Amino acid sequence: MRRLFVLLAVAMMVVGLAGCGASQSGTQTGGITVRDPWVRAAMMNMAGDQSGAMGNMQQGTPMAGMGSDHSHGNEYGNTAVSAAYMVLVNNSSAADAIVKAESDVAKSVELHNVIMENNVMQMRPVEAIEVPANGQTELKPGGLHVMLIGLTRDLKEGDEVLIKLTTRSGKTIEVKAPVRKP
Repeated sequence: MRRLFVLLAVAMMVVGLAGCGASQSGTQTGGITVRDPWVRAAMMNMAGDQSGAMGNMQQGTPMAGMGSDHSHGNEYGNTAVSAAYMVLVNNSSAADAIVKAESDVAKSVELHNVIMENNVMQMRPVEAIEVPANGQTELKPGGLHVMLIGLTRDLKEGDEVLIKLTTRSGKTIEVKAPVRKP
């Protein structure tokens, strides 16, 4: 009887270890995480116009404070805007993407990319920001970023902004991003 118990215990350990090995190869072990998030400082004047960090947005004119690699059509008019940057790390064996972003510091939040069009760098909304399996995607000035449109308050250096990201796989990621000057 004792021998049967020992054999049964050994068999259960072998099955358990085999199951652990199977679960680690080829299945999702993590998902998207965020590293080094930050938001560009931005100020509004009393009329809600943008002043200071982001500057005036005119067709084909680089946005002040965003560097010469950003320009934008005037579809936002004088709306105060800012941008959030971070590194998206996918710790999974399956590709995923950020498909939505939200924040209470802006009336609208969009996923954007900077592209070259007719020798002018322009920002354009994108449907999703892809993050490869076991890889990463960097959101940075002059590239992919989260656009904060219609700021509801000033974003001063040292403040913190909460951004909620939603992945294609349905996961919600809450990011606390410090505000800083570039």
